[in-house]
Amino acid sequence: MFSEHTGKTAYGVTRFPIGLAVILTTLAASGAGAQESGYPVPLHAVVSTAGATRIRVENGSGHLVINGKEGASQVSATATVRGSSQRAMDAVKLIARREGDAIVVRTDRRDSDWFGNDNVSINLTIEVPPSLSLDVNNGSGVAQIDNVGPVSLHAGSGGVQVSNVRGAAEVRSGSGGVRLRNVHGDVTVSTGSGGITIAGVTGSVDVREAGSGGVNVSDVTGSLHMGSIGSGSVDADRIGGDLTVDRKGSGSVSYTNVKGRVSVPRRGRDW
Repeated sequence: MFSEHTGKTAYGVTRFPIGLAVILTTLAASGAGAQESGYPVPLHAVVSTAGATRIRVENGSGHLVINGKEGASQVSATATVRGSSQRAMDAVKLIARREGDAIVVRTDRRDSDWFGNDNVSINLTIEVPPSLSLDVNNGSGVAQIDNVGPVSLHAGSGGVQVSNVRGAAEVRSGSGGVRLRNVHGDVTVSTGSGGITIAGVTGSVDVREAGSGGVNVSDVTGSLHMGSIGSGSVDADRIGGDLTVDRKGSGSVSYTNVKGRVSVPRRGRDW
């Protein structure tokens, strides 16, 4: 099964046929404009989803956007590369391929080829069928995910926004704020620092760890469980089941409209 993909250079568009495995690199350009710092180079890749059940995304740094597209029969990825030199941009490639029942999309940089002060940023945008589950690893930079199936996201740093999920959502973030909205399934969240906002969950919510930053949770059909809460305040409203906090630091806990039982330790307990 073949499809046609494009790679753009300073001179225009180059077309070439590829199969299920797609490896696209920045194409060398000798024009003066391509040598300027910050000159954007787009990379494109498309893979059929026939027979696939899940999608895995690996992005090192830069802005990541994943949007579900109704009726889509393929995963379409576009990476926009900006670098301090043509050498830095030529070291970047966008890979999209099948691995068993999974489609893997990855940005790759040959760091061993670099020297001096070369640096690069990669903004990655992906369109996916909402019926497939997502497993996302984003190193640094903002991650925005919307209208997708069940999702698991691990982010090193940078803000995270996940909305309109058809299934469970799991988010782990080293630092940066986390926002989840309209999740039709259970939610699991942990973050080292940064606020957490969760609104509109048809399942239950488990905030396993919140180092610093406020936690705001509202409109949850099931229960709300919080494991370890640091210095930020907690505000919970319209919880359909129980509200349980295992351990908390200096922040306050306030709640309204909780239908189940409430269990909140005193400040300093278990610390």
